[in-house]
Amino acid sequence: MLIGLEYVVAAYGIWLCTFVCYIFLTKRRLKIASHAVDALEQKNTESSTRPQDQNNK
Repeated sequence: MLIGLEYVVAAYGIWLCTFVCYIFLTKRRLKIASHAVDALEQKNTESSTRPQDQNNK
């Protein structure tokens, strides 16, 4: 019976480690995507504030 319990504990441990890694990677990906969106928004606002004749160059 002890072998079955060890199997269950090991399975839950592996599942927990995988889930924690997934959470950290997802947070990192969202952070990178947020920075990219901010950079694009900043670039868009900079280009929209320029006079029209400079945008045509």
